Amino acid sequence: MKRLNLEHRITDDGEHHLVLSLPDGPYTMRASDIEVLVQTLAEYREVMLPPVTMEAPSGPRAAVLDPRCSLVREPMINGCGMHLRHPGLGWISFGLPHRSLVELCSITSRLLGEQQDERQAEVPIK
Repeated sequence: MKRLNLEHRITDDGEHHLVLSLPDGPYTMRASDIEVLVQTLAEYREVMLPPVTMEAPSGPRAAVLDPRCSLVREPMINGCGMHLRHPGLGWISFGLPHRSLVELCSITSRLLGEQQDERQAEVPIK
């Protein structure tokens, strides 16, 4: 597959556009167009094979530091909706049933405990 020919342009009035050059010529997109494109691509990717791996990636990864997060109770799944803001992808939403919340709480508690243990180990004894 050839690499997409994309060009990020900012107009004189500060509006951002992404220009995708196609064989029949360029197509200029606004931020809202890109959001629709990303959502559409994600919907297609969801049904493509091979599926996205169930294993979390290992090693260094580009990550959003301290993303905005919202949790709301979701009685229909006996859990919550978790919404994370990615500056490029927008708000990504997940439905976490009770068992997933328990697992997330357990993992978070373990990590917080490890951090607390490390901090206590760093405190000099007087």
